[in-house]
Amino acid sequence: MLTTTERKVDWGYIETNEHSQIVFLSDELCATFQIVKDEWLGVPARELIRDPSSRKPKHVFFGRITGYACLIRVVHLDQHRQYHVLIRQDEVTHVELMPFMNAIESTSKKKNQSRRSKYSFSEVLGESESMEQVKELAARIATSQSTVLLTGESGTGKELFAQAIHGLSTRKHDPFVAVNCAAIPADLFESEVFGYEGGAFSGAKREGKPGKVELAQHGTLFLDEISELPYAAQGKLLRVLQEREIERLGGTSSKNVDIRIIAATNRDLSMLVHEGKFRQDLFYRLYVFDLKIPALRQRKEDILLLAESFVAIFNDRLGLQVESIDMEMQQWMLHYEWPGNVRELKAYIERAMNLTNGHVLKRPVEPMLSQPVEVDTDQPLYSLEDEVRRAEENAIRKALKQAEGDRTTAARLLGIHLASLYRKLSKYQIKD
Repeated sequence: MLTTTERKVDWGYIETNEHSQIVFLSDELCATFQIVKDEWLGVPARELIRDPSSRKPKHVFFGRITGYACLIRVVHLDQHRQYHVLIRQDEVTHVELMPFMNAIESTSKKKNQSRRSKYSFSEVLGESESMEQVKELAARIATSQSTVLLTGESGTGKELFAQAIHGLSTRKHDPFVAVNCAAIPADLFESEVFGYEGGAFSGAKREGKPGKVELAQHGTLFLDEISELPYAAQGKLLRVLQEREIERLGGTSSKNVDIRIIAATNRDLSMLVHEGKFRQDLFYRLYVFDLKIPALRQRKEDILLLAESFVAIFNDRLGLQVESIDMEMQQWMLHYEWPGNVRELKAYIERAMNLTNGHVLKRPVEPMLSQPVEVDTDQPLYSLEDEVRRAEENAIRKALKQAEGDRTTAARLLGIHLASLYRKLSKYQIKD
């Protein structure tokens, strides 16, 4: 057996003899998995460690011990083996595993690199409760083949989420094709998205041209600003979703397509349906998974984390050496509402970086397009943690006031779950 100094501290381990029978169980493992040691001595290890794969275990493998999913390392000691439990399922989340999985993925051969997604969940920055919940749900949705509708204000990072979902899906080796529905003129939309046959219209290529749908074959088609999709094209998209086939403009036959659709909008599609501007049947087809991305003002604890990441980006891009953000600027950023969300914050940091001439980033003198919130410098200065806490408590009180005390409505206004609101009400001892 390994000595105490040689053995890595973990959830415990099991040792087997040359016949794969259990000869030792560590006290840590017995306590962790509530195992009575004497009941398992002499029992084949496969009875305690359930390995779902039929392959021989490598150095590290996935298994189950008393119902818990675990990552297990195998240590060979002559004819004996030790099985060390490295991670148990309740110790790690999908979001925490993503950077590791992405690092593994980056070492393997990739195809269709020019059309692959550029972002992963490790690049979706945010440690707030609301953002962690969205990332956790997005990670679960990613493994499905179902259509996803991303909703949220402009600038919240909907395309980033779409690419991250694609990057975690079974289609990750195939194309990610993005279409901005608002950027394509209505009279060109059908030919650009669904393609056309040769001679379909004046100026058409003789050999025809595949549309975005065909280019996304076996991969993901991302339809940004889908609320701007021309009404006539909505019916054709509905056919793609229902029948999984497409007919090019000027064509006489259909072609089968295998794609996953992720759509995004910053508008209320149900309201557009009510106004007759969006097809109801298409709305229901899209509304399988509705993933709402919170606005930046609803997760103010992420503002400084994002700002620091943008400073690092522009340090590299502009050849600067900014080491910190001025305290006054930090306070201002925490109090500002950020109507343009993360996109506005990034632009603000880039602008400040272009104007700086030292190692400390200071707030630009010139105003932004939107009216900034002035910070009263005569007020006492609190720690950043206290400032975030005060801002969160004020936001909760404001939401409750707007909702006239209705906590369900207040939670919706804040973009958090009702259970989270109750925890915060208790935390801040808010009774009204």
